[in-house]
Amino acid sequence: MYARLCRTVAVVMVLAVVITTLASGSALAAPSSATLNVNLPSGTITYGTPYVVSGCGYGSTPVTVVVHSPEAVSFTGQMPDANGCISISNFSTQGPGHYEVDAWQELHGGKATRVASTSFDLT
Repeated sequence: MYARLCRTVAVVMVLAVVITTLASGSALAAPSSATLNVNLPSGTITYGTPYVVSGCGYGSTPVTVVVHSPEAVSFTGQMPDANGCISISNFSTQGPGHYEVDAWQELHGGKATRVASTSFDLT
């Protein structure tokens, strides 16, 4: 009788973990297919040169783009269009160095998740 009760409790606990995992969405999360590109103008790139960050494959929630540049961290947000694409043109270069560009989107329960990333270097 005691062994049967222990097995029943163990099964209930396992089911509780499975249900919690499925409810949070983590078990259903698929790798992101979002892309992220940086388009710099041709020619000489100087301090303050504007560039465009774009990409596709985003869901229907707002996308936040964060740029870590040699001098600052900049960010902005945009809703993807009907095709799941973004195009943001309000960033500009801040001198030579490494730039890391990340796209974040709320997936599964409102948790911000990095869904795409790229980087570039200016000399």
